[in-house]
Amino acid sequence: MKKTLLSLLICGLSLTGFAQSFTVNGLIKNQQNEPVGFAAVSVNRSQDSTLVKADVADERGAFNIAGIPDGRYFLRASAVGQQMYNSEAFDVAGKDLTLPSITMAAEARQLNEVKVSGTKPLIEVKNDRMVFNVEASINATGSNALDLLQRSPGVQVDRDENILVRGKTGVRIYIDGRPSPLAGKDLASTLKSMNSADIEAIDIITNPSAKFDAAGDLGIINIRLKKNAKLGTNGNLSLGGMFGITPKYNASLNLNHRDKKLNVFGNYGFNQGAWHNTTYDDQILNNVAYNKVWHGIWRDTTHSAKIGADYFIDSRNTIGFSANGRISNHNGGGESETFISKRNNLTADSLILSSRTSNPEKNKNLNLNVNYRYVDTTGHELNIDADYGIFGSRGISYQPNQYHFQTTSDAPIERNYVSKTPVDITIKSIKVDYEQPFRKGKLGYGAKMSDVNSDNTFNFYNVLQNVEVIDTNRSNRFKYLERVYAAYINYNVTWGKKWDLQAGLRAERTKSLGDLTSYKHNDLDKVDTTYLNFFPSGAISFRASKNHTWNLNYSRRINRPSYQNLNPFEYRVDELVYSKGNPFLKPEYANSFKLSHVYKGMITTSLGYRRTKFPVVGLRIPYDSSRTYFITQNLDYSQGYSLDISITKPITKWWELNFNISAYHNLWKAALDNGIIVNNRTTAFNLNGQNTFKLKNSWTLELSGWYNSPYRRIDYNWQMGMVDIGVQKKFWKENASLKMTFSDVFHTARGGYTSAYAGIETRLRFRFEGQMLRVSFNYRFGSKEIKAARSRRAGSEDELNRIKG
Repeated sequence: MKKTLLSLLICGLSLTGFAQSFTVNGLIKNQQNEPVGFAAVSVNRSQDSTLVKADVADERGAFNIAGIPDGRYFLRASAVGQQMYNSEAFDVAGKDLTLPSITMAAEARQLNEVKVSGTKPLIEVKNDRMVFNVEASINATGSNALDLLQRSPGVQVDRDENILVRGKTGVRIYIDGRPSPLAGKDLASTLKSMNSADIEAIDIITNPSAKFDAAGDLGIINIRLKKNAKLGTNGNLSLGGMFGITPKYNASLNLNHRDKKLNVFGNYGFNQGAWHNTTYDDQILNNVAYNKVWHGIWRDTTHSAKIGADYFIDSRNTIGFSANGRISNHNGGGESETFISKRNNLTADSLILSSRTSNPEKNKNLNLNVNYRYVDTTGHELNIDADYGIFGSRGISYQPNQYHFQTTSDAPIERNYVSKTPVDITIKSIKVDYEQPFRKGKLGYGAKMSDVNSDNTFNFYNVLQNVEVIDTNRSNRFKYLERVYAAYINYNVTWGKKWDLQAGLRAERTKSLGDLTSYKHNDLDKVDTTYLNFFPSGAISFRASKNHTWNLNYSRRINRPSYQNLNPFEYRVDELVYSKGNPFLKPEYANSFKLSHVYKGMITTSLGYRRTKFPVVGLRIPYDSSRTYFITQNLDYSQGYSLDISITKPITKWWELNFNISAYHNLWKAALDNGIIVNNRTTAFNLNGQNTFKLKNSWTLELSGWYNSPYRRIDYNWQMGMVDIGVQKKFWKENASLKMTFSDVFHTARGGYTSAYAGIETRLRFRFEGQMLRVSFNYRFGSKEIKAARSRRAGSEDELNRIKG
């Protein structure tokens, strides 16, 4: 049955007979001649110590590492309580090799010393990605996922909570290895409800291989959640608080039980608080000035949970299941006053618009995953993942408005509105990935089918004498279906001792259908498109010497419009601002190149070039003589050059520096139908830095910060930045820690932008609640045995760990 299943899935393409790789096996014991179970074992090149293949010994201390080509190697073994073992050099030449029995000496150091030496760096720079290890940052304490992205190297979050890389939107957000279907405010709300206590690391992958979905013209940002793979029963408890204008609280509990056959895990998280911001929006339209002051409060209460299990059928077969969900209650209301007057007047000689809005919203999200994995000792691996997810949102917006006249004694005029916006999204996907040895390398291929159904209703009501009366001219329902069929092939190979090659091709056929139902006729009721695209990718790595490594990679990517941006109907954001979608939006296509150099594993320098066809930007256009509306449009093209430098270096035994600078030059060009000519250039940069000082008695001090220089797309955006300082104390045999951080030390959490086009002049300034005291307590409890012989590599681990070059 097993052979039949494999034959069907790989369609008879197995090329095992051509594989030129062999197996290294042996036994590990201690000085008392007892087996050392579950030791970590790796085969490394003798010349430069490069890792070739790693595995974990079984409970009897036996290991069997397959996929080793001809060459000269040494073997490294490590286990808790034992000293690191490095073997003499040996040769693999045309056949499998059994090594003499390995004897490991007892470890003389204390366990806490082992922990210190294994501390992850804040930033890890690899050939295919940059990793921001959240657990390594004290000042990340209490932050949410959106805050952490702002701190991540090369990443920005703009005033509208869009996520930018090198000054441009288009990056695809993954959560634990799976793409999020959300965009705009829905994505921002989800990220703000995720606490740093539940996040292990953030992977920034600018040029993904064909293994990944092609969506995201600027690449992928994967938010990896914490996992536990230790034997026995163990867990982690985190409690935190943030104290600024108002207090905010969070808590999380992770539990895990693992034995040789079964791994069961679960967690629960809670966040509650209110965040404050102030915005000054000055606009001139038709020689009339609109000066708006907004005091906003974003309230959030979120409960999240995850349960799952992996069952190890035998040494080759594993099945797994996981379910995670999130329930959030948000309210993004606030108070505003808009002073309306003739241009350049110092007093409001016309009227004042007063508004107190409330936007309560309830979100529910559930994701289910079933995984099967097969792996054998000859290097063959099969992964099957089936996913089902639902996202539901129930939002209401209350918009009471009063016009107060300054030049007359007339009574205020009231215009009150209510809008109700239920959203339901269903996501289904199944993917199959297979890898096998082929001609001294690794051949991978697979297929995926995904289906996204989005149902968006917008009902608009005029409130007349406290009665809600539906406005049929401004109400609609928009259903959107997107189905993507994909297949790929990818090959990795090592040439000699210095060269690595990766090449791949992905094909995606996209079918999308939008159906607008409204009370009034609209010529754009249907949006129906089908297109087929091919996405090549490749990378070459060259190890010039022990201290110098070069890498060149290329990828072609796509960024599809979101369902919100395709909805052609208009809706009211507030009394003076509208928004509508554009059903004629085209996907963005980007070609990216990057050349990188790594020096001693501490300094990485990268040069990049990117050209994007049909980039999407948001524009603010006059709606009538006194109001404006937002719409997204395609430009003709954009291109950009980038320079990235990352440094991770211990200055002394007690001082470590992590520093990253990303500089870029972007060009935007278009001649739009509404007469707007775009020919904008910008040269800008952003910085991320952290200094970690290890003090006596398990104390650690951290000074960190980030800065975004001014940059331009359509608008000219001002500079932003902040500095944090924090301290950590470990106790209870380093099982517990207390972290305290004072964020935004210099009170610089502010920004803004200016723009002038289409007859509208805008100057907007904003300040968010950045300055606060963050406190977090963390406690690890239960078994501390080393990881079990096998760990599931589904989801994010499976996707990320197999990118080469």
